[in-house]
Amino acid sequence: MLKTSLMQFIICVCLASTPMLSVRGAELSPGTSNTGSVQVRVAGKESRTFNESDLASLPRSSVTAGAHDEKPSLWEGVTLVELLQRAGAPLDKQLRGREMARFVRVTAADGYQVVFSLAELDAAFGDRNVLVVDRQDGHPLSGKDGPLRLVVAGDKRPARWVREVETIEVVDGSVPGHSSLHDDILPGK
Repeated sequence: MLKTSLMQFIICVCLASTPMLSVRGAELSPGTSNTGSVQVRVAGKESRTFNESDLASLPRSSVTAGAHDEKPSLWEGVTLVELLQRAGAPLDKQLRGREMARFVRVTAADGYQVVFSLAELDAAFGDRNVLVVDRQDGHPLSGKDGPLRLVVAGDKRPARWVREVETIEVVDGSVPGHSSLHDDILPGK
């Protein structure tokens, strides 16, 4: 009798606390603060925020690729370099001299960060295909990946496939007091 009453009490406590657990989980789940927008900051420029409608209106790209042991999927979004250009990053002919020391840092909602050299993203140098995606196989990204994810199709390891992207920053990595000996001053230029 005592055993049955104790068991019923434990079951009641568990059932009563279940709604509280799911609410807490919803509050603490990663990426809940991200609403499908990304802030792009370029040193020396005003930061830009691209929301869902902004991203939908920009030129779209897609790539078929898979991460880890997942089967390849069709990922759709905007190229990282497109967002950088619209935020005023020095690309194309502006990317020379000291600007070659700039790098791009992408930060997720949980604080995970990855970097790219600005040159590796520029079409005149590395032309690395990096997408800020919002769709996978024609559907919005799931909660664990989205609302925005970075997809780097050419990487052999998907460690730079950042989930829940929140900020993209172009950072000046040059060392103060050092000038470039290669400021594109070449004979005949």
